[in-house]
Amino acid sequence: MIATQCPAAKQQLSNLVTRADELHRLLTDPEIGACLPSDPGGGLTLRSGEVTRQQIEDAVKAAARRADEAGAVLVLAFLGHGQTPLGNSRLYYMAYDTQAEHAASSVALGSLLTEAGDPPGVKGVIALIDTCHAGAGVPDTQDLVGGFSLGKSRYSLLMAAAAAQKAYDLDFSGELASLLRDGVPGAGELLRSSALKLALTDRILRQNCQMLDWDGDPDAVEELWVAVNVRRPTWTPSRQIGDLGSQDLQEALVAWPEHSAPAGGWGRPDLRELCEQAGDSAAPGALRVRQVAHGLVHAGVTGDMVHAWAGQRLTTPALRSVVADLNADYEVARPPLDPLCPPKWIEGSALLRYVLEHAALRISVTGNPVARLARAVAAIADRCGLNTDDEQVQAWARNIGAVIELRDAKARQAAVRQDRRWRLVISLHAAQVDWPETVSVWLRDGGRGEYHEVRQCEPTRAGVERLFPEIIGWARKKAPGGARITNIDVVVPAPLLLTWEPEKASAGRTRLGARNTVVLRWAGRLSVPGYLAGMNEEDRDRLKELGERSPEDTGAPVDWLSEHDTRDAGVLAERLSLGCYERAIGLDHRPPHIAELMEALLAHTPILLWPRTDSEVDSSGRDHLGECWDRLPDQFIEAYRHRWSAEAGGPVRPVGTRDEHLADLAGLRAAWHDLDWLDFCGWFEQHHPTDQWSA
Repeated sequence: MIATQCPAAKQQLSNLVTRADELHRLLTDPEIGACLPSDPGGGLTLRSGEVTRQQIEDAVKAAARRADEAGAVLVLAFLGHGQTPLGNSRLYYMAYDTQAEHAASSVALGSLLTEAGDPPGVKGVIALIDTCHAGAGVPDTQDLVGGFSLGKSRYSLLMAAAAAQKAYDLDFSGELASLLRDGVPGAGELLRSSALKLALTDRILRQNCQMLDWDGDPDAVEELWVAVNVRRPTWTPSRQIGDLGSQDLQEALVAWPEHSAPAGGWGRPDLRELCEQAGDSAAPGALRVRQVAHGLVHAGVTGDMVHAWAGQRLTTPALRSVVADLNADYEVARPPLDPLCPPKWIEGSALLRYVLEHAALRISVTGNPVARLARAVAAIADRCGLNTDDEQVQAWARNIGAVIELRDAKARQAAVRQDRRWRLVISLHAAQVDWPETVSVWLRDGGRGEYHEVRQCEPTRAGVERLFPEIIGWARKKAPGGARITNIDVVVPAPLLLTWEPEKASAGRTRLGARNTVVLRWAGRLSVPGYLAGMNEEDRDRLKELGERSPEDTGAPVDWLSEHDTRDAGVLAERLSLGCYERAIGLDHRPPHIAELMEALLAHTPILLWPRTDSEVDSSGRDHLGECWDRLPDQFIEAYRHRWSAEAGGPVRPVGTRDEHLADLAGLRAAWHDLDWLDFCGWFEQHHPTDQWSA
């Protein structure tokens, strides 16, 4: 994605970076454009609005090399200015250092596209061009039929305007993003340049959008496509089966054409009959059909039992907590199991169906679907306050052969609940200026402190961190019933939040955050000054509202403050006092006077986010924050570990996994105060630690 201004073009594009970021986000969305960034580290620079000719050519050539190595389709987008010589329909893309009417300082786009698509491993080039004269950006015909690929290259170009036309206000990019985001009715499952061109023609009236497809590959099995159509028709075999089960069943049946589809869709009796038919067949695809049909029957029976057993206690928030529990369990399995990643818009019964179908179908080859269903049932019991000893549950377990599996799952969930319940608190709230002379520690049970100790220390960072190994050892000895203390709250005064990363401190053999989930808490909420009385009680309601987002709200519930918002501290203080920011608050930059703003911001939001000194928060980072919001704040520490491993040259998950957002998260710091923590703050006010506790 290249997006650059050109001072020589005189007219600046005010919305260039915004349009580029939006289009980039959609093209790299796994469920829409499905692209992987060729160079995640340099992506922001290339759409910064200040990209030179050499940077553009180097970036495109590097992307082509990566596509060649990966055997992938290369997707290129160029937003900005274009010029063509009089009487010559050849597009020259104008870089930041391009001179007007000067070919040598421009990018000859047609030639660059030809070179990008020539390597044998590049399976095609899709180019999106939003400039004046964009239609002149097509490669030369002689180059298409020749080259080292001997004419076997593939191209699909979508261009904003005809060769002799101007393009206006990046309308092409804006409307294209709208089509990718909202879908095109009747265009099928995949959006190709031809369908997008027709849709854009109806929306853009001041310029003529154009497209070109060239396919010289005799081995190609499908046309090049730009994105998945979010308005595609869905294949739903039965109302009793969800989207995940539908997908698996459809794929299995394609590989085993011997089945006979029922007229009314795949109900449970039909699935049982299908299971028997597949069991009698020796065809290669029959085994998978039998596995899917069998799993769907078990998932359906389990769903009926859960509805009857849980009743009104079964809610969407409870099910989302179940998803978190199961994912934590799946991550530590050996080998790790595929995580639950339900779309944000799924809720209620559809979410339950997704959870159960995932348990029954999306497991490792050596996995046991009955055991996974039992784990899901145990997690539902825990989160809904139910008992798996209920006769309905026991009858279900006997029916599907999961009696022992349910017993094991119940024990496993009890351990998860205990680990989740007990947390270690390390508090620096006694600091008068920056570093304290004493550190208070508790083991807390939800909103209550059960064990407490005060330790003396040298009032320096080294003095505080020197206590960590001893504190960890103390917590392990005090932990009741064998609970593993892996969740740690570090209570920090506002000035230290900007400069101290306690998770990086030594806790013995490893860093504090290497094996523990560390969450930063602001000391001002533990010991509330008089002028902020009632702060925690008011923010309890705000946290509840943040947790009640509608399924359509896929973004993070954060009010982001720009440089304009923070420039005048007095104006910002006035807005905060008026309650202008009702959600979490995030800084998308680090203002020079950030230290002066921290105390005020922390007092007006239960969740404050700000970038590290070497990071900024772009639109991509905000989108990823929305995708993983339900897993925060715990996900931050995983992102930090990801960064530490990369910095040390250790193993890193490959880009393209479900954790591709970790790089963005690692650039953020957070002071996070959830309902349990506010409960603990309220308990603290009633039980001052010096009143009754000793080591």
